[in-house]
Amino acid sequence: MPKGIYSNPKERAEKISKALKTGKFFNCLICCSKFWRKQYAIKKGQNKFCSKDCYFKWQKGRNKSEAFRVKCKEARLRKAHLYTIDKKNRFWRNSNEYKEWRKSVFRRDNWTCKKCGARSKKNCYVRIEAHHIKPFALFPELRFVIDNGVTLCKPCHDKEPKGKEILCIK
Repeated sequence: MPKGIYSNPKERAEKISKALKTGKFFNCLICCSKFWRKQYAIKKGQNKFCSKDCYFKWQKGRNKSEAFRVKCKEARLRKAHLYTIDKKNRFWRNSNEYKEWRKSVFRRDNWTCKKCGARSKKNCYVRIEAHHIKPFALFPELRFVIDNGVTLCKPCHDKEPKGKEILCIK
């Protein structure tokens, strides 16, 4: 009989199943039950726990290092601080004073982008935006000073550095 041809389909099925089972059996660290892991999972290091439940039980009872706790606390504080800054800035950006500042910057620049000269025409709409030269969040005293603003079209405004990027450039 030629090589690779099987007269018995069961024999063929057994060979294929053996070829697919490239892996090992492991014992779970939590519940001590036996479980099977394929080769790719073993390479990832997924051979210690039989299920997510056992993994979470192990995590719950684990002592976290002081450095890890400090790192998590700092991340929470940073997030809370950024949220409060964003909330304050949102308040100012929705104020009538801010809307008047935008209008006066547009009026001064004649509703024209100062970088590329784009302006809305009859069949060509160009979105213009007021850009703070010195960042809105970092220089609260200059928020509503007209000389701190410039009119830019949307594509030009997207290319401009914003916030902390400005401080890194200068």
